[in-house]
Amino acid sequence: MKKMLLGAAVLVGLLALATAPRLGARQASAAAKASKSGKGISAEADSALRKMTDYLASLQSFRVRSAAKDEVVLKSGQKIDLASQSETSVQRPNKLRSEQVGAKGGLAFWYDGKSMTLECQSNGTYTTKPAPPDIDGAIDQARKQFGIEAPGADLLYSKPYDILTEQVTGGQLIGHETVEGEPVTHLAFRGEEVDWQIWIKDGKEPLPVWFSIITKTLPSQPEFEVHLSHWETKVSFPAATFAFKAPPNGTSVDHFPKTCSPPTTAER
Repeated sequence: MKKMLLGAAVLVGLLALATAPRLGARQASAAAKASKSGKGISAEADSALRKMTDYLASLQSFRVRSAAKDEVVLKSGQKIDLASQSETSVQRPNKLRSEQVGAKGGLAFWYDGKSMTLECQSNGTYTTKPAPPDIDGAIDQARKQFGIEAPGADLLYSKPYDILTEQVTGGQLIGHETVEGEPVTHLAFRGEEVDWQIWIKDGKEPLPVWFSIITKTLPSQPEFEVHLSHWETKVSFPAATFAFKAPPNGTSVDHFPKTCSPPTTAER
């Protein structure tokens, strides 16, 4: 799994001790039902994940809101949670817009099939680069050229199942739960570099509603969480949605505007 858009785990807290024995039993069962994928994913988890990713890949246009919490660790060892909200619009095969909302200094990203732009809205600085002809290539290039982490973006690829499971070493169905009054299926996966969990809406629209990622390559194992809501799966976007328009007093810069970067005192 690539370092995972856009970008909240269920608050287990006081329930952790009560559910631990059941998780152990499920792990034993999952091992006995490993799917043919060769990744140690149980048949139940594999089926649910494929259903979700196939549905996402089939959507030609959609819009979704996300509320993310990114845990960073200061040099002092203190853990800090950075919260953000975004709205992302997608039109396959080559249109993408993602914008942080309600936050001073928020980032905005535009991709129109030919170029991509990252803007720091607090000061009007922006960077525009030529872009690949599809969303997959644009996401890859944005990560490299702009040096940004975009965990939730793994859900936007044309083949999200392959991206999500590329470093997975095991996966299981945790159970059927409720998120904001809606029945969901809870899956958990182990990986070489990250462990992650996902909660998928039950029914005809198996959309992801909760996503949690723990980075194991850092001593502090920081967690990234994102809650996905207000899904609109058949949107007719005006062409202007994906076209960047420079702000009146904006300034074009060659590199990613560092004033919008995460704190440098944090372990990343």
